[in-house]
Amino acid sequence: MSTPSQRDALIEELLRQYRKHLEEQLPERELTLDQIEKVAGEIGEQASQDLQRHLVQRQTRKPRPKRQDCQCGQPARYKGEQPRTLVTVHGVLHLQRACYYCPTCQHTFAPEDIPLGLDSSCTTTQVRLWVAWLCALLPFTQAASTLQMLSHVALSAGTLERLTVALGQALRTKQQHEAQIHREDTSPQPLPTKTLRRLYVGMDGLFVPLREAWKRDGSQGKLACRYGECKVGVVYQTAKDDHGKDSRVTVSDYTATFAGVGVFEPLLATLAHTNGHHAAQELVVLGDGAAWIWQTASKQFPGAVQIVDFFHACAHLATYSEARFGKESVQGKDWQQARQQELKTGQMPAVLGAIKEWRPSNAAKRTIRKETYLYFANNAARMRYAQYLQKGYHIGSGVVEASCKHVIAQRLDQAGMHWRQESAEAVAALRAAQLSTHPPDLRLHCAMPQ
Repeated sequence: MSTPSQRDALIEELLRQYRKHLEEQLPERELTLDQIEKVAGEIGEQASQDLQRHLVQRQTRKPRPKRQDCQCGQPARYKGEQPRTLVTVHGVLHLQRACYYCPTCQHTFAPEDIPLGLDSSCTTTQVRLWVAWLCALLPFTQAASTLQMLSHVALSAGTLERLTVALGQALRTKQQHEAQIHREDTSPQPLPTKTLRRLYVGMDGLFVPLREAWKRDGSQGKLACRYGECKVGVVYQTAKDDHGKDSRVTVSDYTATFAGVGVFEPLLATLAHTNGHHAAQELVVLGDGAAWIWQTASKQFPGAVQIVDFFHACAHLATYSEARFGKESVQGKDWQQARQQELKTGQMPAVLGAIKEWRPSNAAKRTIRKETYLYFANNAARMRYAQYLQKGYHIGSGVVEASCKHVIAQRLDQAGMHWRQESAEAVAALRAAQLSTHPPDLRLHCAMPQ
């Protein structure tokens, strides 16, 4: 602890340096607002660096005892001063700390790191928070240049990627822990006091190019890519339009993972729980015809209304129509419109009959007829569009598909991109959290191990 006189001396020294900066850099002539902004920023930046350096030095410039107790309880001997460089929001900070070596547990440590709250990283928590936000939005190289332009913090794209992976993994670990608690119901979160009228849950998958182990210098062989599926979930609420129908989205929270349905299911269930699905008067699950979506819905949200996206159903009709009547056929378009109207008016038997009446001429077309028939027959209970429209439900998964593009494709599926899976998973976790209406406090996940 510094004494009042030491504190006063520090204040006087800082004021002296601040006055010096002002005398050297404060112009006497009139300036434009842009020039004033630049001068004020430069002087303020220098003052911040001075204050940070002096405050750190005040804590680290202390007597160096020859012995210091180690965490193992045994005495450690003074080893000498060791430098450490940290990247902070106010610039690069160079430290000289006393280090001690414990012969009992063979551990070297710097006691002054503890009160400063230093961990194993060369960056501060705030810098890592900036990295998490920028790298969720931008490619690593662009994030590095943006970070330097906005804050004068210079880190390489490789450093940003390593930090992003560590932060994304920390966030995912916390999410999986919360999902475990939710699954075991050992500490359920309190239900919202306000009952929800209707809550939607949407699921879909998007394929992203992932690469095997590879280095740019070719030392690990040629680049080999594959496509990995990222499962995306969205939990959202809507507002009613003038006709009492669900229209615009008012709240949307996301989750996304490449780890497979076994990891995805509890993440989505926990996200729905935190959005109050247990208190919702109606829960609606939207998706296409993929089997894993409805298996997840039945397992995690029993009793929910399940709706197959109307436009996916129309796409199946279009594929069938093209095979039967030919591409861009007027007869085929009329056939599709008739089936779409039957779907919207609750005439599923008529739709199935119209599909079944075709007698294809070859095996490929017979396969299309069979697959189309089974798609509608197996999902008939999820295609009661007349009832859904009457109740004002969304019958299209546009929100779900937009979530895939917004959360994943815009960052992970751009031209020329290929990802290490751990990097893709970290970005998916951070981006889903960041773009949610209720984002978590990422600062809680920015601590690095000692």
